[in-house]
Amino acid sequence: MITNQSTNKIQQNLQIDKTERLNPLYKYVEDIKYKIKASASAVYVIQENKVIGEWYFGLCPLTSREIVEASRFNIYSARKSYIGLAVAILINDKKILNLDDEVRNYLEEIDEVICNGITLRHLVTHSHGLRFEKDKFVKVAAPGTIWEYNDAGLVLLYSIIKRVSGKDVNQIIREYVFEPLGFTESGWEITNNNNLVADIFESFENPKVRLDDPTGFERNLYVSARELAHWGYLHLNKGNLNGKQILPKKLFELTTTTHTPKEMINTHQNGFFWFKNENQYIESELGEDVPPKSYQILGASGCACLVMPEYNAVAVRMYNKRGNPDGYDYLRDIKNFGNLVSTLLK
Repeated sequence: MITNQSTNKIQQNLQIDKTERLNPLYKYVEDIKYKIKASASAVYVIQENKVIGEWYFGLCPLTSREIVEASRFNIYSARKSYIGLAVAILINDKKILNLDDEVRNYLEEIDEVICNGITLRHLVTHSHGLRFEKDKFVKVAAPGTIWEYNDAGLVLLYSIIKRVSGKDVNQIIREYVFEPLGFTESGWEITNNNNLVADIFESFENPKVRLDDPTGFERNLYVSARELAHWGYLHLNKGNLNGKQILPKKLFELTTTTHTPKEMINTHQNGFFWFKNENQYIESELGEDVPPKSYQILGASGCACLVMPEYNAVAVRMYNKRGNPDGYDYLRDIKNFGNLVSTLLK
Protein backbone atom coordinates (compact mmCIF):
# COMPACT_ATOMS: atom_id res chain seq x y z
CA MET A 1 0.00 0.00 0.00
CA ILE A 2 1.25 3.51 -0.85
CA THR A 3 1.17 5.88 2.08
CA ASN A 4 1.79 9.59 2.10
CA GLN A 5 4.00 10.59 5.01
CA SER A 6 5.56 13.72 3.54
CA THR A 7 5.28 16.89 5.62
CA ASN A 8 6.03 19.01 2.56
CA LYS A 9 4.17 22.32 2.98
CA ILE A 10 3.88 22.74 -0.78
CA GLN A 11 2.15 19.40 -1.07
CA GLN A 12 -0.24 20.26 1.76
CA ASN A 13 -1.39 23.27 -0.26
CA LEU A 14 -2.18 21.21 -3.38
CA GLN A 15 -5.40 19.42 -4.15
CA ILE A 16 -5.25 15.88 -5.52
CA ASP A 17 -7.27 15.57 -8.74
CA LYS A 18 -5.79 12.75 -10.79
CA THR A 19 -6.91 12.26 -14.35
CA GLU A 20 -6.85 9.37 -16.80
CA ARG A 21 -5.74 11.70 -19.61
CA LEU A 22 -2.15 11.16 -18.41
CA ASN A 23 -2.27 7.41 -19.03
CA PRO A 24 -0.41 7.83 -22.38
CA LEU A 25 2.39 9.57 -20.46
CA TYR A 26 2.68 6.71 -17.99
CA LYS A 27 2.74 4.24 -20.87
CA TYR A 28 5.48 6.22 -22.62
CA VAL A 29 7.63 6.39 -19.47
CA GLU A 30 7.10 2.66 -18.90
CA ASP A 31 8.11 1.83 -22.48
CA ILE A 32 11.31 3.88 -22.15
CA LYS A 33 12.04 2.18 -18.82
CA TYR A 34 12.16 -1.16 -20.62
CA LYS A 35 14.10 0.27 -23.55
CA ILE A 36 16.89 1.71 -21.41
CA LYS A 37 16.75 -1.25 -19.01
CA ALA A 38 16.05 0.80 -15.90
CA SER A 39 14.50 -1.03 -12.95
CA ALA A 40 12.63 1.94 -11.48
CA SER A 41 10.49 4.80 -12.78
CA ALA A 42 8.10 7.46 -11.60
CA VAL A 43 5.96 10.35 -12.90
CA TYR A 44 4.52 13.30 -11.00
CA VAL A 45 2.53 16.12 -12.61
CA ILE A 46 1.15 19.33 -11.12
CA GLN A 47 -1.18 21.68 -13.02
CA GLU A 48 -3.33 24.61 -11.90
CA ASN A 49 -2.36 24.03 -8.25
CA LYS A 50 -3.47 20.40 -8.37
CA VAL A 51 -1.61 17.12 -8.45
CA ILE A 52 -3.16 15.65 -11.60
CA GLY A 53 -0.82 12.72 -12.12
CA GLU A 54 1.24 10.36 -9.99
CA TRP A 55 2.64 6.99 -11.11
CA TYR A 56 5.30 4.62 -9.77
CA PHE A 57 6.60 1.44 -11.34
CA GLY A 58 9.48 -0.95 -10.75
CA LEU A 59 11.88 -2.06 -8.05
CA CYS A 60 15.03 -0.87 -6.35
CA PRO A 61 17.69 -3.28 -7.68
CA LEU A 62 19.46 -3.75 -4.34
CA THR A 63 16.50 -4.25 -2.02
CA SER A 64 13.75 -5.41 -4.44
CA ARG A 65 11.47 -2.87 -2.73
CA GLU A 66 8.68 -1.49 -4.88
CA ILE A 67 9.01 2.12 -6.05
CA VAL A 68 6.56 4.26 -4.08
CA GLU A 69 5.94 7.92 -3.25
CA ALA A 70 8.85 8.16 -0.83
CA SER A 71 11.39 6.45 -3.12
CA ARG A 72 14.31 8.78 -3.72
CA PHE A 73 16.31 8.84 -6.96
CA ASN A 74 19.76 10.28 -7.56
CA ILE A 75 19.11 13.32 -9.75
CA TYR A 76 22.75 13.96 -10.74
CA SER A 77 23.07 17.17 -12.81
CA ALA A 78 19.55 18.28 -11.92
CA ARG A 79 21.19 19.23 -8.61
CA LYS A 80 22.75 22.18 -10.45
CA SER A 81 19.42 24.02 -10.22
CA TYR A 82 19.77 23.82 -6.42
CA ILE A 83 23.28 25.25 -6.66
CA GLY A 84 21.89 27.95 -8.96
CA LEU A 85 19.27 28.96 -6.40
CA ALA A 86 21.99 29.12 -3.74
CA VAL A 87 23.82 31.64 -5.94
CA ALA A 88 20.62 33.68 -6.40
CA ILE A 89 20.12 33.71 -2.62
CA LEU A 90 23.64 35.08 -2.15
CA ILE A 91 23.01 37.76 -4.78
CA ASN A 92 19.79 38.69 -2.99
CA ASP A 93 21.70 38.83 0.32
CA LYS A 94 24.31 41.04 -1.41
CA LYS A 95 27.13 38.62 -0.68
CA ILE A 96 27.57 38.34 -4.43
CA LEU A 97 27.21 41.77 -6.00
CA ASN A 98 26.46 41.17 -9.65
CA LEU A 99 26.06 38.36 -12.14
CA ASP A 100 28.58 40.10 -14.40
CA ASP A 101 31.26 40.29 -11.71
CA GLU A 102 34.46 38.56 -12.75
CA VAL A 103 35.43 35.36 -10.98
CA ARG A 104 38.79 36.81 -9.96
CA ASN A 105 36.97 39.47 -7.89
CA TYR A 106 35.98 36.66 -5.53
CA LEU A 107 38.90 34.25 -5.92
CA GLU A 108 42.06 36.32 -5.81
CA GLU A 109 44.30 33.26 -5.95
CA ILE A 110 42.91 32.14 -9.29
CA ASP A 111 45.15 32.09 -12.37
CA GLU A 112 44.43 35.41 -14.11
CA VAL A 113 45.50 34.13 -17.51
CA ILE A 114 43.08 31.22 -17.29
CA CYS A 115 40.14 33.10 -15.79
CA ASN A 116 40.53 36.55 -17.30
CA GLY A 117 37.12 37.85 -18.39
CA ILE A 118 35.11 34.96 -16.94
CA THR A 119 32.05 36.17 -15.02
CA LEU A 120 29.47 34.45 -12.86
CA ARG A 121 27.10 34.69 -15.84
CA HIS A 122 29.49 32.46 -17.77
CA LEU A 123 29.62 29.97 -14.91
CA VAL A 124 25.85 29.47 -14.56
CA THR A 125 25.35 29.14 -18.34
CA HIS A 126 28.22 26.77 -19.25
CA SER A 127 29.77 29.50 -21.42
CA HIS A 128 33.06 30.00 -19.50
CA GLY A 129 35.32 28.25 -22.01
CA LEU A 130 37.08 26.09 -19.41
CA ARG A 131 37.59 22.40 -18.70
CA PHE A 132 38.70 20.88 -15.42
CA GLU A 133 41.25 18.15 -16.13
CA LYS A 134 43.49 16.37 -13.64
CA ASP A 135 42.68 18.89 -10.90
CA LYS A 136 43.55 21.93 -12.99
CA PHE A 137 41.69 24.34 -15.27
CA VAL A 138 42.34 24.28 -19.00
CA LYS A 139 41.20 27.17 -21.20
CA VAL A 140 39.70 25.96 -24.47
CA ALA A 141 37.96 29.14 -25.66
CA ALA A 142 37.38 32.77 -24.73
CA PRO A 143 34.49 33.24 -22.27
CA GLY A 144 31.14 33.84 -23.91
CA THR A 145 32.11 32.19 -27.20
CA ILE A 146 31.21 28.51 -26.75
CA TRP A 147 28.74 26.41 -24.76
CA GLU A 148 30.27 23.28 -23.25
CA TYR A 149 28.57 21.11 -20.64
CA ASN A 150 31.11 20.24 -17.95
CA ASP A 151 31.83 20.82 -14.25
CA ALA A 152 34.64 23.36 -14.59
CA GLY A 153 32.33 26.31 -13.96
CA LEU A 154 30.70 24.46 -11.10
CA VAL A 155 34.08 24.02 -9.37
CA LEU A 156 34.69 27.77 -9.51
CA LEU A 157 31.16 28.65 -8.52
CA TYR A 158 31.23 26.36 -5.53
CA SER A 159 34.48 27.96 -4.33
CA ILE A 160 32.88 31.40 -4.61
CA ILE A 161 29.80 30.27 -2.66
CA LYS A 162 31.96 28.96 0.17
CA ARG A 163 34.19 32.05 0.14
CA VAL A 164 31.43 34.67 0.35
CA SER A 165 29.02 32.86 2.66
CA GLY A 166 31.12 30.59 4.84
CA LYS A 167 28.51 27.90 4.09
CA ASP A 168 28.17 25.06 1.63
CA VAL A 169 25.28 24.64 -0.80
CA ASN A 170 23.59 22.04 1.36
CA GLN A 171 23.52 24.41 4.34
CA ILE A 172 22.13 27.28 2.27
CA ILE A 173 19.39 25.25 0.57
CA ARG A 174 18.40 23.54 3.80
CA GLU A 175 18.14 26.88 5.60
CA TYR A 176 16.15 28.67 2.89
CA VAL A 177 14.14 25.83 1.30
CA PHE A 178 14.18 22.33 2.74
CA GLU A 179 13.54 23.16 6.38
CA PRO A 180 11.04 26.05 5.98
CA LEU A 181 9.03 24.13 3.39
CA GLY A 182 9.22 20.74 5.08
CA PHE A 183 11.17 18.94 2.36
CA THR A 184 11.94 15.57 3.95
CA GLU A 185 12.74 13.59 0.81
CA SER A 186 15.55 15.75 -0.61
CA GLY A 187 19.17 15.73 0.49
CA TRP A 188 22.81 14.96 -0.22
CA GLU A 189 23.34 11.54 1.31
CA ILE A 190 26.39 10.03 2.99
CA THR A 191 24.76 6.81 4.24
CA ASN A 192 22.35 4.41 2.59
CA ASN A 193 18.75 3.90 3.64
CA ASN A 194 15.84 1.91 2.27
CA ASN A 195 14.29 4.89 0.44
CA LEU A 196 17.32 5.44 -1.82
CA VAL A 197 17.06 3.90 -5.30
CA ALA A 198 20.29 2.36 -6.57
CA ASP A 199 21.42 3.04 -10.13
CA ILE A 200 21.81 0.43 -12.85
CA PHE A 201 24.77 0.89 -15.20
CA GLU A 202 25.24 0.13 -18.88
CA SER A 203 28.51 -1.69 -18.14
CA PHE A 204 28.90 -4.82 -16.01
CA GLU A 205 29.19 -2.66 -12.90
CA ASN A 206 26.87 -3.78 -10.12
CA PRO A 207 23.94 -1.53 -9.11
CA LYS A 208 24.92 0.93 -6.42
CA VAL A 209 23.79 3.87 -4.35
CA ARG A 210 26.19 6.76 -4.85
CA LEU A 211 27.19 8.31 -1.53
CA ASP A 212 29.56 11.23 -1.02
CA ASP A 213 30.13 14.25 1.18
CA PRO A 214 27.04 16.27 2.19
CA THR A 215 28.22 19.69 1.03
CA GLY A 216 25.93 20.02 -1.97
CA PHE A 217 28.57 19.83 -4.69
CA GLU A 218 28.84 16.12 -5.40
CA ARG A 219 26.46 13.84 -7.33
CA ASN A 220 24.67 12.39 -4.31
CA LEU A 221 21.46 14.45 -4.16
CA TYR A 222 18.55 12.03 -3.76
CA VAL A 223 15.03 13.37 -4.28
CA SER A 224 11.58 11.78 -4.53
CA ALA A 225 9.56 12.40 -7.70
CA ARG A 226 7.02 14.47 -5.77
CA GLU A 227 9.62 16.70 -4.13
CA LEU A 228 11.42 17.30 -7.42
CA ALA A 229 8.04 18.34 -8.83
CA HIS A 230 7.50 20.61 -5.84
CA TRP A 231 10.95 22.09 -6.44
CA GLY A 232 9.79 22.99 -9.95
CA TYR A 233 6.45 24.18 -8.58
CA LEU A 234 8.28 26.55 -6.21
CA HIS A 235 10.02 28.07 -9.24
CA LEU A 236 6.79 28.16 -11.28
CA ASN A 237 5.07 30.19 -8.57
CA LYS A 238 8.16 32.32 -7.92
CA GLY A 239 8.23 31.44 -4.25
CA ASN A 240 4.54 32.17 -3.64
CA LEU A 241 2.52 29.43 -1.96
CA ASN A 242 -1.19 29.71 -1.24
CA GLY A 243 -1.05 33.48 -1.61
CA LYS A 244 1.93 33.87 0.72
CA GLN A 245 5.38 34.88 -0.52
CA ILE A 246 7.59 32.27 1.17
CA LEU A 247 10.79 33.24 -0.64
CA PRO A 248 11.53 36.49 -2.52
CA LYS A 249 9.99 36.55 -6.00
CA LYS A 250 13.14 38.02 -7.51
CA LEU A 251 15.11 34.87 -6.64
CA PHE A 252 13.06 32.86 -9.12
CA GLU A 253 12.80 35.65 -11.67
CA LEU A 254 16.60 35.58 -11.66
CA THR A 255 17.14 31.82 -11.83
CA THR A 256 14.64 31.15 -14.62
CA THR A 257 15.52 34.07 -16.91
CA THR A 258 17.81 33.32 -19.86
CA HIS A 259 21.32 34.48 -18.98
CA THR A 260 23.38 32.99 -21.81
CA PRO A 261 25.38 35.86 -23.40
CA LYS A 262 23.26 37.44 -26.14
CA GLU A 263 26.01 37.16 -28.72
CA MET A 264 25.82 33.34 -28.43
CA ILE A 265 22.94 32.94 -30.87
CA ASN A 266 22.96 29.36 -32.18
CA THR A 267 23.62 27.38 -29.01
CA HIS A 268 22.07 26.00 -25.87
CA GLN A 269 20.57 28.56 -23.50
CA ASN A 270 20.49 28.51 -19.71
CA GLY A 271 19.03 30.28 -16.75
CA PHE A 272 20.85 29.42 -13.52
CA PHE A 273 21.60 25.96 -14.98
CA TRP A 274 17.95 25.49 -16.06
CA PHE A 275 17.74 24.74 -19.79
CA LYS A 276 15.83 27.29 -21.84
CA ASN A 277 15.10 27.50 -25.58
CA GLU A 278 14.10 31.00 -26.60
CA ASN A 279 16.30 30.84 -29.70
CA GLN A 280 14.68 27.64 -31.07
CA TYR A 281 18.01 25.83 -31.03
CA ILE A 282 17.54 22.53 -32.86
CA GLU A 283 19.65 20.51 -30.39
CA SER A 284 17.88 21.89 -27.34
CA GLU A 285 16.62 19.30 -24.86
CA LEU A 286 13.21 20.98 -24.77
CA GLY A 287 10.73 19.44 -27.21
CA GLU A 288 9.51 21.25 -30.30
CA ASP A 289 5.94 21.42 -28.93
CA VAL A 290 6.89 22.65 -25.46
CA PRO A 291 5.44 26.15 -25.02
CA PRO A 292 7.65 29.27 -24.98
CA LYS A 293 9.20 30.37 -21.67
CA SER A 294 9.36 26.80 -20.40
CA TYR A 295 12.49 25.58 -18.64
CA GLN A 296 13.86 22.19 -17.70
CA ILE A 297 16.57 20.52 -15.65
CA LEU A 298 17.94 17.02 -16.37
CA GLY A 299 20.06 14.35 -14.73
CA ALA A 300 22.22 11.48 -15.95
CA SER A 301 19.93 8.86 -14.39
CA GLY A 302 17.18 9.86 -16.85
CA CYS A 303 15.31 12.25 -14.56
CA ALA A 304 13.72 15.47 -15.80
CA CYS A 305 11.79 18.35 -14.27
CA LEU A 306 9.91 20.38 -16.89
CA VAL A 307 8.27 23.67 -15.88
CA MET A 308 5.70 25.17 -18.28
CA PRO A 309 4.39 28.58 -17.12
CA GLU A 310 1.99 28.79 -20.10
CA TYR A 311 0.16 25.71 -18.82
CA ASN A 312 0.78 26.50 -15.13
CA ALA A 313 2.29 23.04 -14.91
CA VAL A 314 5.28 21.00 -13.75
CA ALA A 315 6.05 17.48 -14.97
CA VAL A 316 8.68 15.16 -13.50
CA ARG A 317 9.91 11.77 -14.58
CA MET A 318 12.42 9.55 -12.80
CA TYR A 319 14.61 6.60 -13.80
CA ASN A 320 17.63 4.89 -12.25
CA LYS A 321 19.72 4.14 -15.35
CA ARG A 322 23.24 5.35 -16.14
CA GLY A 323 24.36 5.02 -19.75
CA ASN A 324 22.47 4.70 -23.02
CA PRO A 325 22.01 1.30 -24.67
CA ASP A 326 22.47 0.80 -28.41
CA GLY A 327 19.60 2.16 -30.46
CA TYR A 328 18.41 4.61 -27.81
CA ASP A 329 18.46 8.31 -28.70
CA TYR A 330 18.41 10.26 -25.42
CA LEU A 331 17.87 13.66 -27.02
CA ARG A 332 14.90 12.41 -29.01
CA ASP A 333 13.48 10.70 -25.93
CA ILE A 334 13.64 13.77 -23.69
CA LYS A 335 12.10 15.90 -26.46
CA ASN A 336 9.33 13.33 -26.91
CA PHE A 337 8.64 13.36 -23.18
CA GLY A 338 8.21 17.15 -23.20
CA ASN A 339 6.12 17.08 -26.38
CA LEU A 340 3.78 14.44 -24.97
CA VAL A 341 3.35 16.30 -21.68
CA SER A 342 2.57 19.49 -23.60
CA THR A 343 0.02 17.74 -25.81
CA LEU A 344 -1.77 16.20 -22.81
CA LEU A 345 -1.82 19.39 -20.75
CA LYS A 346 -2.74 22.06 -23.31
